[in-house]
Amino acid sequence: MVDENRGAQPPGLLRRAVLPLLAAAGCAVIGGEWVQSRQQARIVRRDDALLDGEPHDMTLSWPFAPASILYNVALRQDFFLQYHLGVQLRPGVLSGRDAIADLQAGRSMAAVAPVLSWLQACQGSPDLPARLVMGLQAGTFRLLVRKRLRIAKIEDLAGRRIAVLNADMADRLFFSVILRRKGLNPDTAPNWVILPPDQIDDAVMAGAVDAVALHDPLAWQLMGNPALELVELVNSINGLYARRTNLALGISTDVLEHTPAAAVALVLALYNAARWLPTHMAEAAALLDGRIADMGQDAILQMMRHEALGISPVGNDLKIQIARYVDELKLLGQFPDSLDSASYARHMSADILHHGLKAGP
Repeated sequence: MVDENRGAQPPGLLRRAVLPLLAAAGCAVIGGEWVQSRQQARIVRRDDALLDGEPHDMTLSWPFAPASILYNVALRQDFFLQYHLGVQLRPGVLSGRDAIADLQAGRSMAAVAPVLSWLQACQGSPDLPARLVMGLQAGTFRLLVRKRLRIAKIEDLAGRRIAVLNADMADRLFFSVILRRKGLNPDTAPNWVILPPDQIDDAVMAGAVDAVALHDPLAWQLMGNPALELVELVNSINGLYARRTNLALGISTDVLEHTPAAAVALVLALYNAARWLPTHMAEAAALLDGRIADMGQDAILQMMRHEALGISPVGNDLKIQIARYVDELKLLGQFPDSLDSASYARHMSADILHHGLKAGP
């Protein structure tokens, strides 16, 4: 276990530290008075009710967290510290499925995974001992195609070979939904080729695959390699999905029941870190310098400028987004059409900032 504890801040400093962060998260100072959005005002009031001012240790499963932009901002800009959190990362977490498995087995108190992965886990285990409490970041899914093939639209992928890292990863699920919307059967129209990341370059160069479905930073690196001659056909950065979260934070029901203040502290730390990020991209890129393989600070900043940052829905906003994902998985036959998507989203989420710890309606 990697100990990422940065210590605890004296309670007297907490409120003075939180106010500037809330300003960056949607508050303004006009004539010396705080003017907040309705949602942010509710969050401030819940701070007083649910934060206990005590230090808390949280064991967190987050795939490749040391290279995550949001995790590094929360840790290295002391957002965890401001909420008296000592965050310990579970080692060896390589996918959202690994993170969810850690939480199910009691090896972690909280886990980060794509919403699509959470939904599949909840479908396979209806009594999953966790609730989704916030979105963390928008997706960076990119479908890259070989330029010389002149593929102009998603329908042209019928019969083509698309490389993915894993058959069950959110990358494939996301683009399967896109293919289905275009009238293609995502199970048979393209040929999905499973490749480890270190073999994708050679496969593209050799013409063994026609397209690649991945997410950043690897997708950004491949797109920026002129030798591969890859162009972007479709992504989740623009359009319909630009404001929708990809990753979601799930917290164990045991933590929600017995140490709710720790859960609220973790949500607020990540929420404010996400709000800080879009207006401090250069600082965030500096934090990541040397932490993403083969990418320096300038390259990271360029990548961030082509991503949707600061997406962190909570409460009803999160439930609406989960329900939309459920509707899309219905297109793939993974949920029955008769399922009430909104009710299902309420069941698997908890609005701990606005309505205490009650999950569901």
